[in-house]
Amino acid sequence: MKTISLAAAVACVAAIASAETGSAKITGTASGSAVSGNVSFEDTAAGLKVSAAVHGLPPGAHGFHIHEWGTCEDSAKAAGSHFNPAHASHGKALKDGPEKAHAGDMGNIVADAKGDATLNAVIPSVALNGGKFPVIGRAVVIHEKVDDFSQPVGNAGNRVGCGVIGLTGPAAK
Repeated sequence: MKTISLAAAVACVAAIASAETGSAKITGTASGSAVSGNVSFEDTAAGLKVSAAVHGLPPGAHGFHIHEWGTCEDSAKAAGSHFNPAHASHGKALKDGPEKAHAGDMGNIVADAKGDATLNAVIPSVALNGGKFPVIGRAVVIHEKVDDFSQPVGNAGNRVGCGVIGLTGPAAK
């Protein structure tokens, strides 16, 4: 049985307690759009915890991704492609991690009949600010259609919501 020293245990707890947090305020990409919401991010030992609450979407599934650039200009087209630092194929980062899928491929967020959608997930090996796959300063993008996980980017269509990921502080424990 392996044991861990008290100093190592305290260091681990301190690292988790001071983990950074971030958020992205989602706004619609079209003039007069009702799309709005917030996505929060927190570094955890398992990866980047993502919690989203979005309103004003058409009912159904919508591609939900982190894109490479931190801008929502030009109907979020300026945000570029999916965040993909490992040059992996499009896929399911929540399941397979950023070595086997685009690091920003979170799949879909599903809106109910009222247009409200939530998502709570962890992207393994991804971090808010640091590590091999940092997302700070990038954009979260919501697409008009379902991400069908086809190549190269899932056929999710136009971008209907966008927000830039910024730091909010250390995690409160």
